[in-house]
This record gives sequence, C-alpha cells and structure tokens, in this order.
Amino acid sequence: MEVFGDFNLILRQIQGEWKTRDVKLRPYHAYLELLVGRFDDLRYTHLLRAQNQFVDVLATLASMIDIPVDTIVRPLLIESRSVPAYCCLVDEAKFDDGLPWYHDIYQFLRFGAYPETFTTKDKRALRQLAT
Repeated sequence: MEVFGDFNLILRQIQGEWKTRDVKLRPYHAYLELLVGRFDDLRYTHLLRAQNQFVDVLATLASMIDIPVDTIVRPLLIESRSVPAYCCLVDEAKFDDGLPWYHDIYQFLRFGAYPETFTTKDKRALRQLAT
C-alpha cells in the first residue's frame, strides 16, 4: 500500500522517525500502528497540500461509511473527465417542513401526485428523479 500525506509531521510519526507527543493524538497513533501491521508492504509519500485535495475528498468519503473488518474492498477506478459533471444542483431549502428529502418522490411513485405548488419545470424534475 502506498500512503500519500500532506502533513510531514504525521507521516514521520507514522514511520516512527518522530514521537507522537500530543496526548490527544496517542490513541489515534496506537490504532494506526494496529492498521499498519495488517499490510505486507507500506510506502509513504509526502505531497504538497495543493496536490492533496483529491485525497482529502476520498478521506472524507471514507469517513462516512463503516466497512466491516472481514470485507474485501476492491480497488476504486477513478477517471478524470475533461468536462465537469453538474448534477443534482439543489438550491438551499428555504423552509423545513419536517418531511424527509424523498417525500415528494415517494408520493409521486405511490400515488402519481405532484405537490400543489409545483410548476411544470418542477414536475418534470420530479419525474426524472423518480426514474
């Protein structure tokens, strides 16, 4: 496994070159040592912060899910596109009606009904989301 990081201090602490002195970070370091022991080959590469934005996004995504220990995770193929993909752009909600985000989609699928306030454009968007 190759580990890319933009914080040289942390990389050196992981490699054992420097000690982890911050008491709050020691439990994280101990857990990291357990994880490191699960790999046969481990390499560390320091990146400049500007070069590490993509990795930060992946780390954020990874922190959002819980993968069981015995699960085999296949490699993730990521392709770079020449044109940005803009999808699901949603304006910030102006009110909170207490309903889940999918309520209108559910009502449309179940009853074929549109909310009373929907315009023709809103109805088209709802049909697209429902598919």
